[in-house]
Amino acid sequence: MDSRTRLLYWLLNASKGGPTRVRILKVLGSAPMNTRKLAQELGMDYKTVQAHMGLLVENGVIYTPKQGYGSVYFISPELDNNEFIKGILRDGNGSKKRKK
Repeated sequence: MDSRTRLLYWLLNASKGGPTRVRILKVLGSAPMNTRKLAQELGMDYKTVQAHMGLLVENGVIYTPKQGYGSVYFISPELDNNEFIKGILRDGNGSKKRKK
């Protein structure tokens, strides 16, 4: 497993907030959106979603072309060929695609 996949595994499966971050990625995988819209879509508190988004941005999983209120977030194009993230978006569980 490469270092990028290990990081994704920790962020999305092995840490306490992993299930929430998986939900965020699944929604962003269907349509890019801002934090407010994402919080509404998920039925979650804005600040909770904002905190998880900050962690995902910090680790390069998602990005926004313009920082600030109302920024629209996208899944990083660097992850297009990552099997682990494809498994998460398809199944909601990347551990099935885990390689030793």
